[in-house]
Amino acid sequence: MSETVLPDMPDVADFRALAASSPWRFTTLHFTHRRQSEGGATAEGGPVEAWLDRARHRVVVRTLGGIEVAEGVPYGGAVDGVGNELSLPEIGVVLRPDGLVAQRPEGWHLDHGDPMWQDYQWTAMLDPVELDQGVEIGDVTATVLRGRATWAATCRPLAGHGEDWAGGYLPWCGCCPLLDSPASRIYEYGPEDPTPTGGLATVYRVHLDVGTGIVVDLTPLDGTEGTSLTNEIHDVDEHLDPPL
Repeated sequence: MSETVLPDMPDVADFRALAASSPWRFTTLHFTHRRQSEGGATAEGGPVEAWLDRARHRVVVRTLGGIEVAEGVPYGGAVDGVGNELSLPEIGVVLRPDGLVAQRPEGWHLDHGDPMWQDYQWTAMLDPVELDQGVEIGDVTATVLRGRATWAATCRPLAGHGEDWAGGYLPWCGCCPLLDSPASRIYEYGPEDPTPTGGLATVYRVHLDVGTGIVVDLTPLDGTEGTSLTNEIHDVDEHLDPPL
């Protein structure tokens, strides 16, 4: 975790930088994840407890049904010329003076994303870089949530234009975006989107944990449907003792 001093009163640029910084903020994380499905119903299975070890590319998840383990990066793995996986310092990230990310290599998450449990929304909440572009951000505030410093902002995903949806919200995966919205549906399904979007949220309140950069609270602010989730952090960069 970074020991540098961050702004007391963050602005939009600071929030975007924190959203892009998670891979360089911590190595191990023990947390409890809760998610609600569309319409506000509690997601099947209830809360889960997770132990993430980025150095080993491994996450252990305890659900009501037992212990599950996911390993490896979702999309593959970056290697050097002799087949060894590259470590974070070798990737060429550019940091700001305060330790947050000023520029990360394009497509970095494709080869270095956290192990996926169930869907890509899991990896997106742990590395919410998709909030850095194609999202209108406002009302940034510093606050405390469940005893930890957070930066909160109102996030409105934007619909892009052209074949590549330039300027728009580009989720890791259009079928399970962090910000489920008409903008994410048109990115996934195109202008002839067959899915119902009339009740979908168009704007969310997002809390990022300052110490880790992960999403710790996601709440839709309008519409009758949308995905909400919370992550309660227990330990960061401590020895992990997951269940066998």
